[in-house]
Amino acid sequence: MNLQTIYKNMKTRFPVKDCTIKSSKEKGIYDSDKQYLCLILDKRFTHEATLKIMKPYLWVGSETNVPEFKNEKGYGWTDKYNNYVDHYQLPVHGDTDDCFVIGFIEYNEENDNELWDLLK
Repeated sequence: MNLQTIYKNMKTRFPVKDCTIKSSKEKGIYDSDKQYLCLILDKRFTHEATLKIMKPYLWVGSETNVPEFKNEKGYGWTDKYNNYVDHYQLPVHGDTDDCFVIGFIEYNEENDNELWDLLK
């Protein structure tokens, strides 16, 4: 199975509806408790991709009290170590980062075998 086949089985529209948990650490951040298996591309390495289990988050600029962000929003993902990767659509950090999530499927430990079979 190649990368294109894996990508075709993934969703690409960011799961905004899952981001409902208001962050206690940072204004304007809404986290999710749902896990996804994410396909990550790095612009610097054109023949590589990474799969990582991550949770989505939504950034709402109008809630940060920074006037220049009042009409902004962005999509991102965090791993279990709180490392982030932007979503390719409406990235939180603009185009300053090299890595982006370009596809994802819902991850549930119960369906590990099904997910890994997809990658065979």
